[in-house]
Amino acid sequence: MWGAPTLEPPVWSEPTSPPGRMVPEPWLLTSSRYDNDTPEVWDTHSHHEHELIWSGGGVMTVEAEGQLWMVPPVLGIWIPAGVPHRVRAESGSVSFATCFAPERTGIGWEGIVGIALTSVLRELLLYNMNEEMPADLRLRLQRLAVDLLRPVQAASLDIRMPADARLRGIAEQIVADPADDRTTQEWALRLGFSARTLTRGFLRETGLSLTQWRILVRIRTALIEIAAGRPVTVVAGRLGYANPSTFIDLFRQVTGHTPAVYFRTFSTLDGTELGLEGRRRR
Repeated sequence: MWGAPTLEPPVWSEPTSPPGRMVPEPWLLTSSRYDNDTPEVWDTHSHHEHELIWSGGGVMTVEAEGQLWMVPPVLGIWIPAGVPHRVRAESGSVSFATCFAPERTGIGWEGIVGIALTSVLRELLLYNMNEEMPADLRLRLQRLAVDLLRPVQAASLDIRMPADARLRGIAEQIVADPADDRTTQEWALRLGFSARTLTRGFLRETGLSLTQWRILVRIRTALIEIAAGRPVTVVAGRLGYANPSTFIDLFRQVTGHTPAVYFRTFSTLDGTELGLEGRRRR
């Protein structure tokens, strides 16, 4: 959903699994919290259990299967057991990882999906982490949390990164600075390509032209800004749009909704906006 920069240069290790299991019997899930005072990177690895990566504030990114996701407070990224992935949390962020025992939860999503982090689901996961309670009550709480997991449309989540090293270099510069307005011709000259060659390369690797891909990155980057409570006009300006209406039109083209309507679809049961909730959790 949310394009974001990876480490530079990208150094990938072979997928490894941590020893043993993260979720002991008879529990369904367990969560860990990470307060990232400095940038933190978990290089390519996989788990025996399913994992839900979610945010308590700040910028987190997940890379898996050649795609990037940014993790705002309104959504988590569900990674099925055994899928290699890489996570980066920026300085000042608060990140969570909840592991789910596949054999006891019965969840069968085979691919990576986004999960709506409603206030109820978030409170259950936090309460499970922080409170003492009888075993039977904890199991009921965990079962309710599992029952509340709801995937959102995958098409609105992913940004495919080019595999070609030269094209990936351009892609990482764009996701690091989405407001960069260099044209395809200008990028091509930096690499000694023709604009046509660069366009064909991006189409081949990502399914989009460089211009289309940059628009997608900008919209996905905007999601975390808006989720953090920043006004749409401010976000539009930070992404290089002098006219907010232009940004809103592009947002609608990509997501099918205006920003206001899009985030209203993730409103909580008590009517509060999820995009503001992560700011008061610490």
